[in-house]
This record gives sequence, structure tokens and C-alpha cells, in this order.
Amino acid sequence: MLSPILLLDAPRYAFGSVMVWLWDMWERVSAWWRGESLEPTYDHCPSVCVVVAGLNEAATLGATLNSVYGIYPRMEIVVVDDGSTDGMSEVARNFAERHAGITVIRKPRRGGKSSALNCALAMTTAEIIVCVDSDSVLDRNAIWEIVQPFADSEVGAVSGTVIGRNPFTNLASWLQAFEYLRCIFIGRMFTSRLGILSIVSGAFGAYRREALQRVQGWDVGPGEDGDLTLRLRKSGYRILFAPYAQCFTNLLSSWTRLLRQRRRWEWAVITFECRKHVDMANFFQRGFRWSNLVLLLDRWFYSVFFQ
Repeated sequence: MLSPILLLDAPRYAFGSVMVWLWDMWERVSAWWRGESLEPTYDHCPSVCVVVAGLNEAATLGATLNSVYGIYPRMEIVVVDDGSTDGMSEVARNFAERHAGITVIRKPRRGGKSSALNCALAMTTAEIIVCVDSDSVLDRNAIWEIVQPFADSEVGAVSGTVIGRNPFTNLASWLQAFEYLRCIFIGRMFTSRLGILSIVSGAFGAYRREALQRVQGWDVGPGEDGDLTLRLRKSGYRILFAPYAQCFTNLLSSWTRLLRQRRRWEWAVITFECRKHVDMANFFQRGFRWSNLVLLLDRWFYSVFFQ
């Protein structure tokens, strides 16, 4: 399934790659001309709550927590077990007994990812909420990188970079790894710089807490990450991409599971961008933004007609 999709998207991302390269070169030359350093500086240090929500992820949760703990000074961690039956909450509690600043929430029944994230949101007063999938691990500088854009008060959310941990398992995982690095990575860099980024990664994304409260958190349903991103855009917030905030996640190796995942993704596009948020294209809608209209046209054209 991915092979024809990658071929159809190739011209789009080839153009994006060239534009991103030219943009980066311009920024480097401009910085050199002004005598500015290109080394990253971590001047912004807001309080952070890292939320790790999952279902039956006992086998991978320990690695996730080990990668997160201690990599940022002003940080708390909230683990939400969404009704697991494999002892996920026990793994979290054992980790919490040995490390300070960790809260474990055990839900007796499965309520879905949105419900789990909203539980964590209700328990924290941190300025920034960082969501990390329970089968992913973070780079040492990932939190520092993803919070820097929030120095701008207009930024409501920032998407991190997701990289495959197991690209050479089989053809399915290799195609996903290529897609993440070339198509999704370049696409998000390009759309972020144009101001039309339409989604914050569900595997690794950060949100301003007051922005989440303004839109009343996550709505229940598939594609909650894309839906939340569009609601934040409609509320006037900027959405950015942090290319050096890196998260490593497990790629699917089963074609059946991969097809089901992509079906969910495309259904989410139809549900949210073609139905729920179609008002973003209404010129007479209060708060109308041209960038939102361009975003919808881009997503409709490539996701609906080509995929």
C-alpha cells in the first residue's frame, strides 16, 4: 500500500525538500552575515509534565520511562494505564518507587487515549504538557528542543520528530522508516515554515496547558491528535515543528496491522478535515485564517484524491 503512495507523493516532497534546503541555507548565510552562532541555545525552561498513556504496554514502558527521566530539570511524569491487563501499572509503580516526581494513574476500564490524556491534564499545573507514546524513547535533548518554541506566547503546540527504531525488520517497517524520514519529516518542516502544519505527532508532541484548557482538552474519537491540532489552530494558536526534538518509536512489521493503521488515519482525515472542521474554509466564519484554508486544500487534495 505504501509503495504507490510514496510514488504519488514524490513530486510533492521533492519540492518540499528543495524549499526546506534553500530556506536552511538562507538562514545559515543570514546568521553568518550577522555574526550569530548556529549552535542551539536552551534559554526557555518552562515547567513540563510528560504524559505517558498506554494500554498493555508493560513490555516497553520501562524503556520509555528510562529515556524520559532526568533529561530536563523542571519536569514531572504522569503515567496513565488505560485499563491494561498485562501489569503495565505495576511496571509504572515499581519505577515510581525508585524515582521521585512520578504519578501513576490506573483506570479500571479502558476509556481510550483521549480519556487517558485528559485525566493527566486535570492533575497537573505544569506550563507545558508533553505527550509520549509508551512504546517510544526520547533523545537526551528532546524535551529541551520541543519546549523552545513556546517562548513565543502565540505558539499553542509543537510537534516532535518521530524516527523508526526497527527499520530493517522487513519491507513493511523499511517503507515506514523511509516515509517517516523523507515524507513526514520533510512535509512537516515545509508546512510548519509556511504556517499550515495540520497535525502534532501523537507519539511525541507538546502543548501549552492553557491552550489545552481553552479548547477543553482532547475530544474522544480516532485521530485525536489531528483533531486537537485543528481546534488549536481555529483558536488562533500557531503550530510549529521541532526537527531536532527526536523520538524513536517501534514500527509495525505486520502488513495487516499497517493497513488497519492507515485506514484509521485516512478515516480521521475524512472525519475531521472534511466534516468536523470544514468551517475552516468558510470566509465568513469568525476567526477565518487564509493559512487554515490553504491547509485544508492541501490535505483534501493529497489525502482524499490520491490516497
